[in-house]
Amino acid sequence: MSSNPEVNEDHFSGAEISCVIHATEDEKIVLTSVAELISISKDRFFFRRLEGHWGNPILYLTGFLDGNEAWAAASKILLSLSPLDKNQLKESFQNLTDEKGNLYFRLDKQEMCRGKIVLSEFDSVRIKFRPVKTFRKVTRLPDYRVILTLGE
Repeated sequence: MSSNPEVNEDHFSGAEISCVIHATEDEKIVLTSVAELISISKDRFFFRRLEGHWGNPILYLTGFLDGNEAWAAASKILLSLSPLDKNQLKESFQNLTDEKGNLYFRLDKQEMCRGKIVLSEFDSVRIKFRPVKTFRKVTRLPDYRVILTLGE
């Protein structure tokens, strides 16, 4: 992998985007905001209707992306983040990956509805990027730090 990530490099096999939409939120606005900000077609998403603790309606928005779409989404997110958010990603990088090599971003849902991409742990849009799998036993997890250099 080069020090400057290329668009055609296989960083991800795919991604899953998900968030909870409460009864007080407009699902069309949330869907449109998420899809437009990460440049993904709205038809890649679907809703699942759930019921909250007190019987209130909740929607669970989920979208699945292929490898190229996942790379495009990650690039768009990283290029849109403020320097402060990029620094936060670099500082907490160990907490963004799991034992299977998945990379997680959590973006502020309300800020996305305002047209901004901002990191957030609360009321967030969760994006799980899956690594490219090989048939050989993986002895070390992918080092995604190289993608954090986008836009630098």
